[in-house]
Amino acid sequence: MTATKIHSTAGHSALLDEIEEGLIGDERPDLASLVHWRGSAERPLHRWYRYREGFSPALIDALGLAGPILDPFSGCGSILIGAARRDLSATGIDLNPLANFVTRVKLTPLDAGQLSLVSALRAVLTEPLRSAEPWPMPGLSIAGKTFEPEICDELLRTRSLIEDLSNGDSQLRDFMLLGWISILEQVGSYFKEGNGLKYRNRRRTTSGYVERVDGEWQRERFGTDQRSFVRSCLFEALKRMEDDAALWSQGGAWDRQAIFDGSALDMDVLLADQKFASIIFSPPYANRFDYFEAMKVELWFGGFVESRDEMRSLRKASMRSHLAADLERPWEEIAAVERVIECMDRDSSSWRMGVPDVLRGYFDDMSTVLGECRRCLQPGGKCHVVVGNSAYAGTIVPSDVLIARLGVESAGFDSAEVTPVRHLTVAPQQRAVLGDAMHRYMRESLVTLW
Repeated sequence: MTATKIHSTAGHSALLDEIEEGLIGDERPDLASLVHWRGSAERPLHRWYRYREGFSPALIDALGLAGPILDPFSGCGSILIGAARRDLSATGIDLNPLANFVTRVKLTPLDAGQLSLVSALRAVLTEPLRSAEPWPMPGLSIAGKTFEPEICDELLRTRSLIEDLSNGDSQLRDFMLLGWISILEQVGSYFKEGNGLKYRNRRRTTSGYVERVDGEWQRERFGTDQRSFVRSCLFEALKRMEDDAALWSQGGAWDRQAIFDGSALDMDVLLADQKFASIIFSPPYANRFDYFEAMKVELWFGGFVESRDEMRSLRKASMRSHLAADLERPWEEIAAVERVIECMDRDSSSWRMGVPDVLRGYFDDMSTVLGECRRCLQPGGKCHVVVGNSAYAGTIVPSDVLIARLGVESAGFDSAEVTPVRHLTVAPQQRAVLGDAMHRYMRESLVTLW
């Protein structure tokens, strides 16, 4: 432990115990499978796009949520789809245009005629595309690294084919375009990991990354016919979507869901005087992950951003959970947050990168969001927040209890409870600094405010 670490491990532990005093309820391990993406990964409709930041719509039943429901960080629409299938109404807000696009496609039933044209596209995909002209290449600077040349060309040809076959029908076009977007990572030379993208031409070993043999890894991943691989992946994605479309005809309140493009920080403008019986959301965690960075291939190739300025604007407008957000926005000092920051090692890379300012901005933003949730909540309603704790510079950041305290002390809720759901792991270097005694504070929790 370095000389610049202000508090001992014992002092750090005592601080965390003090902050969480009176807030921790019984553990709910039965909710563990519902608070992350794996709870919905294979569910019809939800599986149309792999969105690892989502959670399961089964939380509606597990928590006994009544409608109307608000999810101010709605992602790819787990709660809205769950509400529709349960004949409830729900409203979602998200800043990510890709996520909102995915949600709207899932909530827009196609008729039999439209679905027959999807089948027609799948039939075309069984043969080489000789006549389709490639769609224009997006301006993403790393586009040449993200796909093999033949794969990229075939992708752009299938993209043009989608436009031609939809013949001006925007609902049909969006349905097929979602299938196309959903295979980008599958056919790409990249994959999402941690706080960004990694490339398949490098393999991780215990001693670091090593280069894979050019030509061999491509054959292993894509086979000998890369163009056929692209068409086959799109064929299967559209087939799954067609099969799942049967759910639309089984009833549900598909037309009673609303999605707003924008930030949860602007709920006062987006929602005006709307009131909700239940609020549930999972905000970006204070883990320094820039989700726009991780999704930049889909954002650019899907046409949701067309310039670096547009991408920068999205990052700046997002929650201050990462270093690319607008850390210059004013923030109000929160005493408990400052006490946690005081525990951080000033010699650490996290300190030098500016993580303390991220934390100050993050919890200031959460205070704003919670205040708006309190304003929008009907009398007798509850607000549920799924959030995970994080670790920086040898210090646990107890996001769950800090959010619970903000809900009562700043946002105007009367009561709060933190329900631990599952334990989280930390990076090996953080584990070595924290020691075994501190790991019990690394958890994912359900914060309930009323």
